[in-house]
Amino acid sequence: MKNTENLVVVHLSATAVYVVIGNVVSATDIRILGVGQVKNSDFYQGQIKHRERLQGAIKQAIQEAEDTANCRVHSVWLTLATPELLSSNSAGEVRVEDEVVRAKDMVQALSNAKSRDLSPDYYLMHCCQQGIYVDEQDFMVDDAIEMMAHNITVMYHMMMMPVSSRQNIQKLLQSCDVGIDHIVFDAVTSAEYSLMSDERQQGVCLVDIGASTTSICVYKENKLIFTHCIATGSHEVTMDISADFGISMIEAEKLKKTYGTVDVNSVDPSSFFLFKPQGSNDEINIGTYNLARIIEARYIQIFTEVARQLHEADLVGYIDKGIVLTGGGTAIKGMIPFTKKLLKMPVVLTNTHPAISAHNHFDNDEAFRQLNIQVNDRAYQTAFGTLLYSQSEQFRRSEKSEPEAIKKSRVTGVFQSAGQRFANVLKKIL
Repeated sequence: MKNTENLVVVHLSATAVYVVIGNVVSATDIRILGVGQVKNSDFYQGQIKHRERLQGAIKQAIQEAEDTANCRVHSVWLTLATPELLSSNSAGEVRVEDEVVRAKDMVQALSNAKSRDLSPDYYLMHCCQQGIYVDEQDFMVDDAIEMMAHNITVMYHMMMMPVSSRQNIQKLLQSCDVGIDHIVFDAVTSAEYSLMSDERQQGVCLVDIGASTTSICVYKENKLIFTHCIATGSHEVTMDISADFGISMIEAEKLKKTYGTVDVNSVDPSSFFLFKPQGSNDEINIGTYNLARIIEARYIQIFTEVARQLHEADLVGYIDKGIVLTGGGTAIKGMIPFTKKLLKMPVVLTNTHPAISAHNHFDNDEAFRQLNIQVNDRAYQTAFGTLLYSQSEQFRRSEKSEPEAIKKSRVTGVFQSAGQRFANVLKKIL
């Protein structure tokens, strides 16, 4: 980019509201100016549980980020997960006027795809363009504008949410005095942070385990071809521990993080430790192996559902690079050996992204040191990924199908054969 710009991201999770303000110098140089984080449990499995408290948390997190960055926030990119998500691979066909593809043709293609695959009670939350067929060609191109053509078929991966849920979220953000520039499914932004280009090319599945949801997305040949959101996350693990040992959720979470592992094979069945619940004079004798079995059972359920979704979509044989894990729910001990054994495929954890760095615009070293610590906090990776996604080729290509593309342009039916070619290319990809 020739000119830098500040972008703001709000990430709604089941445990906190995260806000990030970044100065975007280029796709490989994004400087974090400020962050905000407010603990809140009122956005659970994609639903607003207590509007007033969530509103307060968003306002406070935005204020924290504004104070650190020394700027004002007017509009944001919003990233979230919701089990209400419906996804499909769709096609929009357009007969080209004057035999030259214009911006209006790309906009019409998305409109046609929405007319065919978007039900009236659902809103197109987010879509990713996969490629474009020009006339009778059996391969896709990334950009067809100014190309000679009689017709084009634009392929999309469409992610949809109920209109009512979208309206509730929009009103919530408006009540916080900010507008929404874009809403993005959090697995896609996590993927932007976590996945390398060769993984996307060869085939990879990103699994993002949060507190209340587990988000999945699959890439093949650099195309997003599958997304899904499961209504289960690491919070259920904590609930299981709390119920089994008769302790509070806070204490169960502490046990999970301090003593827990999902790799039962690494635990000595005879080992135990003493735990004193808050407000009690009695200590509980907790077997480390028993704790691990409780944790393992819930993660088996989560990954079994992930595997089921991949099998039903007939994707398993094409994920050559295996699974990349991200999200707070994957930070528990033993996750890699456990997942490899269960899924019988390569598994890695995400690393930090080299394009993201803390920007030193402070008068004192301590403020910069604190921001640097936050930039390396895994909890912000989804929000950072949204900044990266805003500069991606994927977003730029998809943006050409938005109505605003006609204004930006400087240049003033359904075909059975095109649909058949779409089926054929999916066979090639999948």
